[in-house]
Amino acid sequence: MLGLEINSRSVNGARLEGSRVLSYGNRRLDDESLLDNVVSEPHAVAAAIQALTRSLRVKNERVCLSVGGAQVVNKWVDLPRVSQEELSQAAPFEAPRHLPPATEPMVYRMTLARDAADYREDQVTARLIAIPESVLFSRLQAIALAGFEPELVLPEADLTSCVFTRLHPKDSLLWHGKASAILNIRQDYTEMSITREQDLEFSRTLPVGLEEVQKAIENELSAGKEETGILMNSGQIDSEGALCFEPEMGLPAVDLRPFLQELTSEMRRLLDFQRSRFPEGSYLGLLDTFLITGEGACLRGLDRYCSRALGVTCAYANPLSDLEWGPRIQPLEPVAFNTYTAVLGAAMYPALHPKLTMRNSAREQVQRLLRFREGQAA
Repeated sequence: MLGLEINSRSVNGARLEGSRVLSYGNRRLDDESLLDNVVSEPHAVAAAIQALTRSLRVKNERVCLSVGGAQVVNKWVDLPRVSQEELSQAAPFEAPRHLPPATEPMVYRMTLARDAADYREDQVTARLIAIPESVLFSRLQAIALAGFEPELVLPEADLTSCVFTRLHPKDSLLWHGKASAILNIRQDYTEMSITREQDLEFSRTLPVGLEEVQKAIENELSAGKEETGILMNSGQIDSEGALCFEPEMGLPAVDLRPFLQELTSEMRRLLDFQRSRFPEGSYLGLLDTFLITGEGACLRGLDRYCSRALGVTCAYANPLSDLEWGPRIQPLEPVAFNTYTAVLGAAMYPALHPKLTMRNSAREQVQRLLRFREGQAA
């Protein structure tokens, strides 16, 4: 299975077979390739996908697409008791009632929570996913132009959750109801998630990402884009929130407090929210560890700064636990591989959740898009 992601800076991919990473890589995109998370240059993105898949030795691989960003809505709602079939049919009409008025056409999907049968007799809890058509279909168009057809389309939060919960010890005393927090710092957004056992329970996207750090370095050190990337990986965040460099580099520290304070204040809100949902003293409200992943895992010292600020354990995630490297590829350190977490989850998700695939839905979306494009051309 090939996991694929199209974000504001690059096309990322990871190819998985069983528990073995066969290949991984990315191709940079021009700044104009995506505008507001919508693919604005589908032919250029398709060319990047083709170049990436050639380097990954992909021929007729099945594709799972990860979609992330602030426009992707995850929400849990209570509904009158219905079956999954009835819920799927009613999604286009029921979902908008639980969301603010949409400014553009949306794709909706609603699924029953795993423990829906144990809920109140007259109600069930359902998961609502909403993605703008422009965000989803523009990606599907680029993939179709590249000669591929995704069998599965999933929100990024599900895929990062999939990676970091698959190894929970099932014999642990806290396994039943155990919650984990994931801090996924991407280039232009950050996604905070709570996963209980292997179910995504909460997800919130923040409009702050690694770009804030890059801008601070550019402004204070007058560095170009390439220099900024090198400096960001060379520095270390101290206890005061400054990015410091080795003395021999002769560079002043860069103040990252605005970024760090916004980030930690949102993490604290998540902790308070989780604790407020359960009776005092209940371990179900325990959320004492944040796993840091995404591009933001490159920031050395971020784990210690957040731990001190919040009084909980913050650690860089290891997405490669229990995975093997295939032949002829160069292994990466776990922290460096955090950039590929979403596509790694996309590559492993179908094997772990075979009954939850959206294969037919994705194909219908591709066919609908192509029919729409053909109608426009005519």
